[in-house]
Amino acid sequence: MVKNNNLEDISYEKCIKEAKIFLEVFSSISSKLINIKLGEDYLIEKCLEELGENTDSSRAYVFLFRDDFKYMDNVYEWCAKGVSSEKDNLQDLKTKFFPWWFKKLKDNKSIIVSNVEHMPEEAETEKETLFKQNVKSLIVLPLIYNDNLIGYLGLDNIFENKIWDKDCEFLLKITAEMFSSIFSKLEYEKQFQSIVKALDDKEKHIEGLNSQILKQNEIIKLMQSKELSKLVGLNEENFNEIIYYVLNILSLDMKIFDEVELELSKDLPSILCNKIEISQVLLNIIKNAIYEIRKKIELHSQTGQTISNNLKIKTYKENMYLVCEVEDSGMGFSEEVKCKLFEPFFTTKGLVAGTGLGLTIAYDIVTNKYNGLITASESQWQGAKFTIKLPFQQKDSY
Repeated sequence: MVKNNNLEDISYEKCIKEAKIFLEVFSSISSKLINIKLGEDYLIEKCLEELGENTDSSRAYVFLFRDDFKYMDNVYEWCAKGVSSEKDNLQDLKTKFFPWWFKKLKDNKSIIVSNVEHMPEEAETEKETLFKQNVKSLIVLPLIYNDNLIGYLGLDNIFENKIWDKDCEFLLKITAEMFSSIFSKLEYEKQFQSIVKALDDKEKHIEGLNSQILKQNEIIKLMQSKELSKLVGLNEENFNEIIYYVLNILSLDMKIFDEVELELSKDLPSILCNKIEISQVLLNIIKNAIYEIRKKIELHSQTGQTISNNLKIKTYKENMYLVCEVEDSGMGFSEEVKCKLFEPFFTTKGLVAGTGLGLTIAYDIVTNKYNGLITASESQWQGAKFTIKLPFQQKDSY
């Protein structure tokens, strides 16, 4: 009887010790998660470390589902000393390849495997994956929030066929419940931040539009002013500065381009012109490029194809002419459209988006007012290329 009493005492002391460890782990994990915020993911992995170390596990990890359960990713992981990480190898896993595993989790059941070799036949794919990771035993619990499966929390052992006791399962269950709430909270925070950012971007866009309207109003006032009436005869202007002036007016819309290449000759003589009129020519051509890029982006967004959106502006001197080339990587145009580009009221934008006068006005200014030349051709990206040729000197009768 004395011997039995000693065994009972030892067993009781062991239970007390294990309960104390359990409370310490639970308390530590709770304190880390209670005020967790976006960007503090390291706290999740700290919790996994405590779980792993106090359950003698090789790995502790969290997988999250996405795209309506089509994929699962190893988002967080802790590994014991000497155990290799599998996190990078366990991304973009298609759930359809793990039917047994996924069904268990969808049914809100734990997956407890003391010996991977003894897994059922229907778990053959899962068994093969675990073998590749050298896993001998594991315990996995679903992460459920508001009756929705969002992922799972698990522990692996690569050294032995471990029997996972009830205390370990209970600790994992409590942690899984905490994790479920935390991940949902972080997801809500992420969505809230996205909404705030979208509103902020909208405000900036509106501010930009207001700024653009003010600049355009300044142009209109300038065109109507007496001062401009005096200048209508022409002035010596730096053409490259006119380009920068127009790009500044369109600064918000220019963000649509991945790359804007300016190859502007530094040796250009000044050109005799009216800055406002030449600005109108460039403005209409670049706005046309922006429209074509938007149309191309919309088209390729449906196919998921990655595209590069480019704009190149080049200036140089050719005999007695200043030459400016504006080319884009937009949709381009057919030979039939090319013949009609400068005709009044011809547009490919539809009745709402365009009037068909922008390029006509540009053509009229360049050819009729400045005795120049404007042509359209295919760009190096199979988009549109407009070439403007302007004489440096104009007739006095202008």
